[in-house]
Amino acid sequence: MNRYFLSFFTPTYNRAHTLHRVYESIKSQTLQKKEGKYLFEWIIVDDGSTDNTKELVEKWQKEVEFEIVYVYQENQGKPAASSKGIELARGDLFLFCDSDDAFLPGTLETFYDVWNGFNKLEKEKCGGIGVLCQDQNGNIIGNDYPVEYKILSTVDTIFKWRNIGLGETWAVLKTENLKKAFVIPAEAKKLKFIPETFFWDRIVFELKPYSYFINKRLRVYYINESENISQNIRLKYPDGFLFESKWFINHYKFVLLKSPKIYIKHFLKYIVFSLHNNDKFTDIVGGLDGLGLKMLLIIFFIPSIFLKDRYLKGVI
Repeated sequence: MNRYFLSFFTPTYNRAHTLHRVYESIKSQTLQKKEGKYLFEWIIVDDGSTDNTKELVEKWQKEVEFEIVYVYQENQGKPAASSKGIELARGDLFLFCDSDDAFLPGTLETFYDVWNGFNKLEKEKCGGIGVLCQDQNGNIIGNDYPVEYKILSTVDTIFKWRNIGLGETWAVLKTENLKKAFVIPAEAKKLKFIPETFFWDRIVFELKPYSYFINKRLRVYYINESENISQNIRLKYPDGFLFESKWFINHYKFVLLKSPKIYIKHFLKYIVFSLHNNDKFTDIVGGLDGLGLKMLLIIFFIPSIFLKDRYLKGVI
């Protein structure tokens, strides 16, 4: 049995100047205890910071009564840091809190009330609760969920809602699902970056959980900050994107029938990043499982050549 209702988790690297946003957000939660016991822990995995992150966290540990778990590791990248945080988690639910974000005071209370409103079967079925995000000026990022207050198949929502412009969203997730699916495959251990969608796809397509959605803004996502990791990310970490797309097209072939657009996009990405890495054509073909995929590669190869530069620069 887990010790907490929720594990807040923050992977960080040289973000001492913004990490206070998460700390202050946790301290301001309207619900913190039940029957005299804290409902949460905060896990921080420091991925090799060279600033004063460690000293700052040690100071906070002395200021508050709730548990702050701090782990330092040599720089290995966010996937490895996240994997470590999930391994350490002792909450029934798990919430990723980026080191440059914040969240509103009613966050934990909202998730607690929703989760404890479920019956036993619903708790077994539901893998997470999705909410919305706003920027630091209070503007919603994206659009509302088209359906709320219902437990829905997560796979179905991915295919049905893919074109509605949801934008940036946030979700508390069942920890036991993360422990099963947020695992870095052996061939990707050396990568410092893997798109987070790789792990979300593993949860959705391999564990097939259901989700519950509410149109409530809880996460504060800071936009237009100069050190945002997403800037030129495709050129910074091509190997991570290549790994993700190769895995997707080899493991989720059924998506080609359910949503050809999603599957073909990954196929084009696989070719684009292979070309960017100057891989030989024989190696590109050899990375695919089965004759059918190899034939698709031949079909999409020429279009990918023309799309390569535009895609890598983030134009498309």
